[in-house]
Amino acid sequence: MFTHDINTAPTKIKAFKKGEAIYHQNAVARCFYEVKEGAVQVIYSNTSGKEFIQGVFKAGDCFGIPPLILGQTYPEAAIAFTDCELYLMPREQFTKLLKEDYLFHFSVTQMLCKQLLYTKMMLEEIAIEEGEHRLLTLIHYLMSQKNCDNKELDITKQQLADMSGLRVETVIRILKKVQAKGMIETKRGNIICLCTL
Repeated sequence: MFTHDINTAPTKIKAFKKGEAIYHQNAVARCFYEVKEGAVQVIYSNTSGKEFIQGVFKAGDCFGIPPLILGQTYPEAAIAFTDCELYLMPREQFTKLLKEDYLFHFSVTQMLCKQLLYTKMMLEEIAIEEGEHRLLTLIHYLMSQKNCDNKELDITKQQLADMSGLRVETVIRILKKVQAKGMIETKRGNIICLCTL
């Protein structure tokens, strides 16, 4: 999404191994990050150690922007979900580019709005809806974000639990139930969604 703009700015590319921390929760935000290749998970952990996946970011996505703009610490951690490469831009250059390049600024605003809508959707689902509706809404959203014709969703049951606020046992039970209803199929462990909400 930002590659064209980023290539004209002072950036570097850094590789991360699967499971490696990109930044830690409560670390000071110092860089703008965009995924070049691979995927990154952004995870919030509470004081008892329970994790909530706030998002999985793939090529063209950026993450960790609000604390960077505000000059604050990250409320969550970013972890390499797969081996990945990221564009990194220091905060000073990022804010300079925001001020000087309208298209870059607009792209960042669009990304923030997209992330805000996802957060709003999940908060409403967690606060109001039953587990089955919550899980199907999440699956539909993740499918809608795929930039290819492949209808398979490569995600673990634990990740679905961490993203929906459900227990993994509940996710397994719901997936079996909706599969029996013909709403999803599974193929090699991946989910194929067959219904609309």
